[in-house]
Amino acid sequence: MFRFKQFAIRQENAAMKVGTDGALLGAWCDVSKANNILDIGTGTAIIAMMVAQRNSSAAITAIEIDQKALIDANFNIENCPWTNRIRLIESSLQEYAPTLKFDSIISNPPFFENSLKSNSNQKVKARHADSMHYSDILAFATKHLSSTGIVHLILPTENAKKCIEMAIESGYYLKRICKIKSVPYKNAHRYAFELTKVPADTINESLTIETGKRHDYSQQYIELTKAFYTIM
Repeated sequence: MFRFKQFAIRQENAAMKVGTDGALLGAWCDVSKANNILDIGTGTAIIAMMVAQRNSSAAITAIEIDQKALIDANFNIENCPWTNRIRLIESSLQEYAPTLKFDSIISNPPFFENSLKSNSNQKVKARHADSMHYSDILAFATKHLSSTGIVHLILPTENAKKCIEMAIESGYYLKRICKIKSVPYKNAHRYAFELTKVPADTINESLTIETGKRHDYSQQYIELTKAFYTIM
């Protein structure tokens, strides 16, 4: 059990455990004006619960296809303070057909492309873009994002650049981007970014997770995640 300040994550069944990417996106994305939020590929439901904590009134839908992850997600949602506002649905993105528009669509999607795959079918689904590519998310958002809605994603740098280029060609605007470094002396390895259909000037941000010493977190990272991590 991974414990945050206001909720806990059971993750014994899910292939993908609690990680920095999901926690970063859940803490960073701007959901302040959202009434309906969709978390795509929720896994343990960490992002769904983080945004529920940050937005006290939004209705949140979390979709997941993996049976084992669903066990953990269901348990975690049922035992969190916002269980009445989070709806868990067993579905792939490709088969999900909602009847409403979402103000925020959030995903920490699979990102391994053209790489060796694990022997575990569960990890293949969780980590490889074959099962859900960022292009699928953009196509879904084109139909199901509200007129002023925001798509929030986190991806490795090269994948993020490709996704942003694809999004702009499809009529999206890059509203906000955060270039994330693990330590000060390395290049950014992740981009968290927000896309919208509303014309917008891009807000550029940067974040360094650790100072250079293992588990010695930067003040930026502490400020971003202090509402969640018990060690902050």
